[in-house]
Parts: sequence; C-alpha cells; structure tokens
Amino acid sequence: MHDAVIAERFLPFYQREICIMNKYFMQAVDRLYFCFHKGLIRVPQKLDSYDFSNLTKKEYLENPELFYEKPHRMPVFTLNRVNDINGIEVFNVHFPSPVSTKHKKNDVAHGLYFKAAGEKARASVILLHGWGRSDLLKEKRIAMNLARHNINCFILKLPFHFERAPENTWSGEYSITGDIPRTIEGTRQLVIEARTVSSWLRGHSEKVIISGISLGGMIAHLAMAVEPFDAGISILAGGNNASVIWEGIATKGVKDDIQKAGFTREQANHIYKIIDPVVIARHNKTRNILMINGLYDEVMPVRYTTELWEALGRPKIKWYPCAHVSIAFFVRSMIKDMIEFIHGHV
Repeated sequence: MHDAVIAERFLPFYQREICIMNKYFMQAVDRLYFCFHKGLIRVPQKLDSYDFSNLTKKEYLENPELFYEKPHRMPVFTLNRVNDINGIEVFNVHFPSPVSTKHKKNDVAHGLYFKAAGEKARASVILLHGWGRSDLLKEKRIAMNLARHNINCFILKLPFHFERAPENTWSGEYSITGDIPRTIEGTRQLVIEARTVSSWLRGHSEKVIISGISLGGMIAHLAMAVEPFDAGISILAGGNNASVIWEGIATKGVKDDIQKAGFTREQANHIYKIIDPVVIARHNKTRNILMINGLYDEVMPVRYTTELWEALGRPKIKWYPCAHVSIAFFVRSMIKDMIEFIHGHV
C-alpha cells in the first residue's frame, strides 16, 4: 500500500470525506470520458502464427539489449520548421524507422521537435504520448513550457498512431490488439526509435531525458532498461501489461480482442514479459527517475504502478489526487514538477 493511501486513514473525518468525494468525482470524469471513447477494435485481427518462441527467448529477459538493439547506422532525420514562438523553433521531423513492419506508413517515424532559444539547451526530453491519442495538445503544452526553461523537447509519435496509422484505422487501433506479436513488435520499434532519437539529440544538448505518458510512460521505462538516460520521468505509468488490460477501464475492447484471438490472461502475461516494465525493471540503467501518478487511477490501476515502483527500488514518486484523464486538472503543477526535477537532477 502506498504512502498516500496510508496517510488518508489518519486524516480528520471531514478531510477524509472530502478525499472520498474528490475520488468519486475524478473517477466519474474518467468513466464518462471512456463511455464516449471506448477504443473498440474494429479491424479483424489475423495472426500469422501462434508460435511465439521468437518473442519469449530466455536470453531476451536476461539481456534486453538483444531485443532492443540500437541501430548501427543513424538514419537521416528530415526537419521542416513549422513555427517560431519567441525564439522557440518548432519542427516537424521524420526519419526511416530502424525497424521494418508489414505496414509501410508505420515504418516512417514522425515527431515534433521544440528547440529552445539559445546556442545549447540545458537538456533534451524525449516525450512519448499515450495510447489512442487523436491530438497532442497536452504534449505540446508540456513541450512549450520545457522549451521556455531552456529544455528541448522531442515528441516522438508512437507506432500505428497519427501519420503512422494504417488506412481505415483510428490512431492507435493497431497498437494494442489481439495480434499480440504486432503489439510486441510495435513496442520494440518504439524503444529502438527512442534510442535513435536519443543519439541524435546528444548533438543538440549534453543531457537527454526520457519521458512518457500512460502507455508512453510504460515504454519509457523499457527504454530506461537498455539506455542510460540522464533522467527518466513517467506519467500515469505502471507495469504488468496483461493485468492492466484485463482490469483497466479503458481497455475492455482490447481485452475482448485478445480473448477472441484465443488467449487467456495468463498466456498474454507470459508472452508480454519482454515488454513488461516490471519484469525488465531489474535491468534499469537510468538512476534519476520521477514517477507521477494518479491516486485514483482506474486505467492504470494503482497496485500495478506500485508494483513497478517497488521493482525499480522505490524511486521518487508524486501522487496527484486524480484518476487518469482527470490529471488534466493538474497539468500546470505536473509541468512544474517536471522542470524542478530536471533542474535538480540533470
């Protein structure tokens, strides 16, 4: 049980009542949101094979670097400046993904690069957004605020999202489905792309930080296990992938799709091991970590955040009195926490 829950037990009665009311309000916001954004998988999933031996090799768990190997040659990054806001330059960026899939659109990585004014920034942040995002308003707000504090920010778009989404699919529909090998393939692809962007950013600032929100946060923790970033900041992230899918309020459609593909929770959990942040946490190479999470989260249930926190050796964690989507009420404070953490540890 985490400190915030323990603390609530010792609050005066009237304060406990306020906490309970706040909890129900925050969770109601999330539940209402997911009533209208159900994330249903519309495209039938067809697995090429039910042989997963190439994904469950013991040596991958012993040395994740074998699975998430950085490319030997840097791809060419193409930048197009789209804005200049008080000296902060904003670029659309794309480069060929080091990992090839069956979907050509997905094999081009896309991102937005916010370059702080001045010769050389204090640090650069790679920011990974969440699953199924249809816009990046929150991420852009974070990036602009970081840039105002002399911190570059590269928003790296997840596989199968935005420009990378296959025809006739919504942004992220192919990201987590009953096609478990594709889910793992996309995760591996993003980790390797994040490592590639990290190498590219080293030429723009000496320090590189990995950060991610929700699914992006989970994948950021995987990247921390194979890349020694100068710091890591995860937001609304946890571990134990199959359990999050089975119990989270945002992933009922994904759970149904996985079951239609013939998998049980236990089978999915076994195959997911190489992309489970809790399993990979023992390889963590990033020492300065801040976890930001919602005390009443039902998308990323708190016990699976706590499980990851424990596996990482209890790094610094900040609990907000919110659920998942309702962290939007605390974006300003969250950005302040990120900036203070970067300035204090990098």
